[in-house]
Amino acid sequence: MARVVGEEKVKLKKSFVKPWMGIKYLFKKPVTIKIPFEKIEPAPKYRGFHTLDWKKCVGCNFCGQICPARAIEMTWLEVDGKMEKRPHPKVDYGRCTFCQFCVDVCPTGALGFSEAYILTTDGTEDALELFNWVPIHPDKVRELNEKYGDYRFPVVRIEKKSDGTYIYHLRDGSKIEFKILGYGIRPPKKPQPKPSQKPAEKKETPKPAEKNKLSDEKAEVERKE
Repeated sequence: MARVVGEEKVKLKKSFVKPWMGIKYLFKKPVTIKIPFEKIEPAPKYRGFHTLDWKKCVGCNFCGQICPARAIEMTWLEVDGKMEKRPHPKVDYGRCTFCQFCVDVCPTGALGFSEAYILTTDGTEDALELFNWVPIHPDKVRELNEKYGDYRFPVVRIEKKSDGTYIYHLRDGSKIEFKILGYGIRPPKKPQPKPSQKPAEKKETPKPAEKNKLSDEKAEVERKE
């Protein structure tokens, strides 16, 4: 069992020189990096933001199962009017610890990571959408990194519409558009159309004049008989 030494037993040596020793650091360059105005070169194979090849992804959910922070949610997408055959992982960077267990366990190599690591926002609700995204193709992320060379997040804005459509506005002005249909391993249920109810046919009630005419005709027929 560890024992904590009491303060009364700690010998403090008074010094008049030590408080002035910090002055020498006033003439040295600061160590702090002013992000996003400054950058540092990341190490090779740095664990940065995720990438995803949608065609290779088989929706096995191994990434979601192994994630210790529960930062991955399988998502069903609709691209160009067609629903994807398998769900794809959606990463929440509010939870992600960048351990990259998800990348190591991916059986097809669809999920990867880039060297981009800078993501700064103004804190508004729209800007916070950037922290929860379906990763895009690694070739596109690599293209943007080579073009700008500042290792920033490839998406500048995520536009969300009321019908579930998401539009990723990339740094080079291009867009990626898709719909989110649901979450989970099983495909979402298609909304069943409501049965159309035919309006009930109204029976025409005979008018009083027609009633008298019909009764007279009936009485005449009976008299003849």
